[in-house]
Amino acid sequence: MASQSHETLASFRKVSVSSNRKFGYTIGIILIVLSILPTLLHHQPVRLWLLAPGVAMLVLALAAPASLGPINRLWFQFGLLLGRLTNPIVMGILFFAVLTPIGWLLRLRGHDLLRLRHDADADSYWIHRDADAAPMSLTKQF
Repeated sequence: MASQSHETLASFRKVSVSSNRKFGYTIGIILIVLSILPTLLHHQPVRLWLLAPGVAMLVLALAAPASLGPINRLWFQFGLLLGRLTNPIVMGILFFAVLTPIGWLLRLRGHDLLRLRHDADADSYWIHRDADAAPMSLTKQF
């Protein structure tokens, strides 16, 4: 069963695919660097299985960038899928690894930041403010 919320989780921002030429340059350079890196760091031979596609991507980006269109769109869709999978996981880790321990620590130390505790002796839970500061802070509410 899908979770229901009053909020839509869809983004209203228009995300566009990068140009085929930029895609070819980027992937080509990354593949070439990855093919040469073992040689520079560990004195191993150049990885030809990475060098050949890298050079091919650069040549296609220069000569026929339209031919990279399907690969670019596929890579873009993969990126969107990866974002949909990893974002909830990363946010959950941040919530449970950072915010939850902070909340526990504050509760152990007796802090009530939202003033949610019941106070039987209080006449009101109204927070009194200085009369001078209140009008200036509400000038542009919306």
